[in-house]
Amino acid sequence: MNKRGWLVLGSLCLAVSLLAGLAGCRKPISDVADLVVKLAPKTKLRLVYIPALKLYVGKYEVTNKEFRCFRPAHNSGAHQQLSLNEDSQPAVAVSWDDASAFCEWLTETHGAKRWQFRLPREQEWATFAACGQATEYPWGAGAIPNHWNYFGRENPEVGQKLDRNDGYRVACPVKKSGANAWGLFGVGGNVWEWCQDADDAEGRTRVLKGASWADCAALFLKISRRSSYTANYTSASIGFRVVAEPLSQKPTRDVPAKTKPAPSSSHAPDAPIEQ
Repeated sequence: MNKRGWLVLGSLCLAVSLLAGLAGCRKPISDVADLVVKLAPKTKLRLVYIPALKLYVGKYEVTNKEFRCFRPAHNSGAHQQLSLNEDSQPAVAVSWDDASAFCEWLTETHGAKRWQFRLPREQEWATFAACGQATEYPWGAGAIPNHWNYFGRENPEVGQKLDRNDGYRVACPVKKSGANAWGLFGVGGNVWEWCQDADDAEGRTRVLKGASWADCAALFLKISRRSSYTANYTSASIGFRVVAEPLSQKPTRDVPAKTKPAPSSSHAPDAPIEQ
């Protein structure tokens, strides 16, 4: 083979190696199949197995379409005449009580006596948002990715905003909310997410994580940032995602803030069958 041939072959090998490397970057964090729950003929809730937590985590925030399988009349409303009620947008105007009731309904009607659905605990949320790393922001290092939905130049209002335009003035469809390295969408921005934890001894207030489309202050974008409201509070910028674990673990409804995740089996559960 002449010199030119060797150069072509070398280039091809390099290209194959680079593609293999990229494929490796995109490889799921677990070989365990996703938990896919069929809520209606054309509505499925997808959860991803997270080995670091030994539980399944919602790939997306719960959408209006999914929430309406539980509460058909739900209306997420609008903000400044911009709809928050499209099927693909995250369900908002949902209190912690509402989100917990959805989880209980999900367990009773779709858990198949195998799965317990609930809201994530604050420490669990921080782990999957940071992909198990000691990172300050859910997207990792560097600038905020343009497709993560925060308050930026897309908003015409005068005042503080991020110097970027993500194209959405309110909550965007959950599949367009930006994914972290573990393939979880919307863990930064789009909507704040209710957590299981109580933020007071009486359990009247509940923890929120993740910031939203209405936030731009750097402090609010950090994984460590937490907020809390009463369990019956609703907002145009608050939604939720669910997690699932084997029913035998029987997590408690009220978990004090900053409580460590409950211990579980050292083995991943069997790959689930679509409900």
